[in-house]
Amino acid sequence: MKIASVILGALVAVGIGSPALAQVDPDIQLGSKIPVRPEKPDPVRDGLVRDRYVSCAYGPHQKQIDGLLVISDPLTVDFEGAGIEESKMFRQWNIRECFVMQGDAVQSSISFSPSAFRYMMLEAAYLRAHPKVPANHEIWAAKPRDYVTSGDMLPTAKALGIMSDCIASQDPVNADKLLRTASGTKAEKDAAVALVPALSACIVAGQQLQLKPANIRGFAADGMWQRFVVGAPSAADSNPTEAQD
Repeated sequence: MKIASVILGALVAVGIGSPALAQVDPDIQLGSKIPVRPEKPDPVRDGLVRDRYVSCAYGPHQKQIDGLLVISDPLTVDFEGAGIEESKMFRQWNIRECFVMQGDAVQSSISFSPSAFRYMMLEAAYLRAHPKVPANHEIWAAKPRDYVTSGDMLPTAKALGIMSDCIASQDPVNADKLLRTASGTKAEKDAAVALVPALSACIVAGQQLQLKPANIRGFAADGMWQRFVVGAPSAADSNPTEAQD
């Protein structure tokens, strides 16, 4: 079953060619659970939990997740198409163990949507492919996207994809910097603010965005993955040889 990540209490609303606004947000509660201790909200601690999850989930399951990313888009995450049983994924992959530190009692949990999972894995895939900022930006270009969303929600998915691709084209340096910051920190906030001019230039007509660091980070991850992982140039393009006589 394809799972459309349509948001509750949205922070992002997109409407293109339709009077109805679809609501989406890469950082929304819905879906699979990550255990955390029940304490007063702490952005830095919560960011650490999030970053631990990204690393722990992607690394051992890179092949499966890379396959999932290829057949997903900003609104639809096709777990079934990737051969992943979402309801059992977190138990079978022992992801819970990533957050159970010695002496900690897991008493509550936070949750996230399939869309949020996708954005986090896009970030992990990009950073795995590029431990350092990609060089020679001019030879990297985002390839046309394939969308799995259909019907009335397709324009919304396309709008988000176009915006993310634009961010990676307008300011790949600051997009890269944002993805290398720790979640929930001042450094993340500062990097997100630095990316706002590019984001503002990339908003598609009809989009309304609440600029929150987690949102901007998700959009940046999507665009950078599409441009610098999917759109990776061939070896011949990266290392051009001199023409021979």
